[in-house]
Order: sequence, then C-alpha cells, then structure tokens
Amino acid sequence: MATLVWGLTVMAISCLHRATARELADVIAEGNLTQQLVKAYRELLWQEPSPSEVSSWANSIPTVVDALLKAGLGDVTVLLEMKTPITDVRMDMVLVGTHPTSGRMSVVVVENKQWSWVQPVSESELVRISRGGKATLHPANQVWGYRQVLTDFVPLLRNAMVCGVVNLHNAPSEQVAAIHPGAQGLDPVIPHWVRLFGKDQGEEFQETLRAVLSAERSAQCADDLLESVVTPAEGLMTKVAEAVRTRSVFPLLDEQREAYDYVRAQVKKAKAGHKEVVVIVGGPGTGKSVIAVELLGALNRQGTRAVHATGSRAFTQTLRARAGLTGKARGGFAYFNNFTDVTAKDLDVLIADEAHRIRRTSRDRQAMDDTRVAPPQIDELINAAHVPVFLLDEFQIVRRNELGSIALIEEAASRAGYSVTRIDLRHQFRCAGSPGYVNWIERLLKLAPTNGKPMWQQIDGFTVQIARHPAAMEKFLQERVTEGHTARIMAGFCWPWSEPEPTANNPLPVDVKLPGWERPWNLQADEPINGIPRGHCGPPTPPASARSAASTALKASSSTTPESSSAAT
Repeated sequence: MATLVWGLTVMAISCLHRATARELADVIAEGNLTQQLVKAYRELLWQEPSPSEVSSWANSIPTVVDALLKAGLGDVTVLLEMKTPITDVRMDMVLVGTHPTSGRMSVVVVENKQWSWVQPVSESELVRISRGGKATLHPANQVWGYRQVLTDFVPLLRNAMVCGVVNLHNAPSEQVAAIHPGAQGLDPVIPHWVRLFGKDQGEEFQETLRAVLSAERSAQCADDLLESVVTPAEGLMTKVAEAVRTRSVFPLLDEQREAYDYVRAQVKKAKAGHKEVVVIVGGPGTGKSVIAVELLGALNRQGTRAVHATGSRAFTQTLRARAGLTGKARGGFAYFNNFTDVTAKDLDVLIADEAHRIRRTSRDRQAMDDTRVAPPQIDELINAAHVPVFLLDEFQIVRRNELGSIALIEEAASRAGYSVTRIDLRHQFRCAGSPGYVNWIERLLKLAPTNGKPMWQQIDGFTVQIARHPAAMEKFLQERVTEGHTARIMAGFCWPWSEPEPTANNPLPVDVKLPGWERPWNLQADEPINGIPRGHCGPPTPPASARSAASTALKASSSTTPESSSAAT
C-alpha cells in the first residue's frame, strides 16, 4: 500500500478577525474582545493561544483602536493576527485604507509590545527588555521583515504604500529614543518605513496614522488584500549567488532575524576575546539554510572570515555551483572534515549547517597501524573559529554514523569551557506555511506524540489520499500535473542507486521495483534523458531517508514546491 499526500496550490492570506476600528471599539467596550479572538484562534488553528498572546490582545489592541478613533480613522479596516504570505508568522494588527494624498492603497503593519523597560544591547542590533535578561530581536527589524515579505510576495502591494509602526504603549519615550533605528545603527532605510512610539507619544502616533491612512475605500482594499495572489517563494538555490556575493535577498522573520542578529553581535564580542557557541534549532522549512547563507554573505561582505560547512557532499557542491564561486573562493563552502587543522587564528565564523550530520571523527580512514585516538569532529568544529554556529534538526539524521545533536554540542562546548546559546525557530516557511500539516507529518512518523488528537484533521489547502498501488498513485498525480500542479514521487533507501549516468543507448537501470510497477531513480545528469528527469530538479539533497524516484509519467513536472508535494512510502 502506498500513502499519497497531495497539497493544493493554496497560499492565501488570512486573519483571525476583521473589523473597522469603530466596530472593535464597541467589542472592547462590551468586554468581549479576547473571548472572540480566543474562539477564532481555536477554530482556525486547532490550538489554544498562549497567555502572552491573550494578554497582548487585551492590553495592546485597545491602545491602537483608541489612536485610530482620535485620529478620525474609525472606519479604517483592522485585520487582527494577519498571516504573512508563505509562512505561518502572524502580524499583530494590519491597518488597511488608502493614502490621503496619493489615493493609493495604504497598509500599516502594527507590532504591539507590552514592554515597560527596554534598552539597546551595545555593539548589536538587539535589545534587552529586562535588566539581566537575554537579548532579543529589535522590534523595528521585526516590522521591517514583515514589510519585506509583504512587498516581495504579494504583487498587489508592490504599488501600495506599506509601512510599519511599533506600539510600545508601556515604555517611556526616552527609552524608545534609545532604541531608535538611527541611534542603534540599523539599516538606514528602516526609519523611512518604520516608526516607534512610547506610552507618552499618543499625539505623534495619531499624527503618523493620519499622514499615511484614510478610510476611503478601506473595505474594498481589505477585500483585495485578503483575496490577493501570493507569489511562491523562490528556492534557496535560485538566489544563493546573489545572497552570498552581492546583497541580502531573503526576508528574515522573527526568530530567523534574531538568530542572524545574535551571531553578528557575537562576531563583535569575539574581537574582545569573548567566545560562545551558538545553536540554531528548527525543523524542515524553518529557514536554517536561509539564515546560514544570509550570514555567510553579510559577514564576508563586511570583511569577516566566515565559512559555511556541511556534512553533505551534494548540498555543498550544489551551493558552490549555484554561488558561482571558483578557485580558492570555493573554500567559502566546505565539509565538516575540512577542519582538522584549522584554529580560531584562521577563521572568525564557522557556520555548520545541517549539524545533525556531524560524524564521530573526521579521521575514519586512518591507517590500520595508527593507534592514535582520533579527536571528535565536534571538538574540531568548535575550535575552528571564534564564533562557531551550528544549525540542526535532530529528526533529519540520514545515516547511522551521523550523531549531531544538541546534547553533543553542549557537552563538547562544556568540555572546552564555552557557554551555549540556543535559538529555536518556530515558524514554518514551506508547505504553504501550514504548521498543522507539519505537525501531522511528525505524528504520522511518530516523531511527536498525538496527545489524544485525531491523526488527521482537515487542513485548508491539503488533501490526503490513500493509493493501494503505485500505479494508482501515479495516475492520480498525473491528473494533477495536467491541471497545472507539480508533483514528485518519493521512495526510501530500500533500493540501490546505480551510479552510471545513462546515454541514449544506455538507459538508467530500473532500481525501484514493486510488483507490477518499476521506475529508475532520477538522473545525476544536468538534462533529462529518455524522459527521465534530471537529478537536481528540486532541493539540493534528498529528504531524510528518501530519494526521488523518477517516473516517465510525471516527466512534465518533477520538482517539489510549497504548492504541491507527494510522498510514496
């Protein structure tokens, strides 16, 4: 029996609640705001909101509604907890109307913060919200990321006015001034698009809202936004050269941006002799490799000696090829076993991507008569740079000799006398930004407990079909391909993978064989041959415990995309 999972092309924008500012004021006056939002959250997301979210709804939303009413903008449409395109990240409030001067559509992203105390972290773009507390993402960078993803992936907004506001309604204005983007050295373009307001800056907040918003055609603009087309994200490999060599190209949101800023802050601290190990943890689709590539590009452009390393030959070679690096520059992408003799004198930052693929040692092939004990590979990686950064997902280990884990890194750092900072990536940037789909996959593979929940709960945009024979699955997928979707059949490591590349007179051997159905693996060549798709048509490396099985029936479309995916097990 084959299990078929099919994802429809649905990348819609949604929100938890929609109303005008005046309507929200009535709900707030009746004391029903949080009850309505909690109910909507349960119905839409199949889970309970966190206490901090509920607290923000109760304490922060009324301050924005009050500012809108005082600014004469009671008929402006407010979208609460609007989902960003391509991901499950939600923005606190999105105000939709038209620009009072140009008449263009105008969108204001509002990030609410209940902080009563905030200070900049020196030599960084981070802030601290309590004395002695951990450094956290600067709210202006957070809102800037939201603006980037909206204008990048929603074509409707490319001709609109899109700006942002950070509503620090409990913080005094002098502290807000201390974290002003200009004062803290953020990207100079950010102050043009993002404003910060403290608790005693209500009039300035209202003035800004009046300057960028009017209620004219507000309802229609909100309809257009919620029904707008979302452009699928370009894959990492299509943009890697630009990201590494010229400029930042991937919007980093929330914990992604926090991790990026934290590593850059550690580079500055390392110059004063400080060293710690940074561990960035996240499942598939949370943006680990995007962070890694953006870090590599940003650090190298500022003159920092940084190297990206993995334990995957296919991934590293694809990165090298896509980045267009030649000669010594190819050393910017290395393997984990390349650091046996490297020290922090040679390297500032080591970005160890896919760190779950770390091996026991880099010297597995030492001579039989060599009785020396080879040092652990993890020790070599930690010692190789002033700032060692590890990005991993413990569920993605592919082979038995791979033992990378959070515990392994923490134990090695402790032996060396270094502290470890861990940053968890929570948000999903694949599978149409659906955490529900990802959670189902984890429960299906027994990587997460079911907690008494049904194995499958209907999720918008996804359909599950069970095929009792691969031929039936292939027929179903071919029908989807003729409808304009893309598809891929996956198979596990249960069959051999023949190495020889075929020619017109030497077709690829059929390795995947089941009763009544057989197919070759994808090519390792650059172009299709005899109807067999080329090998690197999708992600640079196969998913954990799976490789792509080619199918002549699916040759019209053979890439895995956020819009459509399939798996045969």
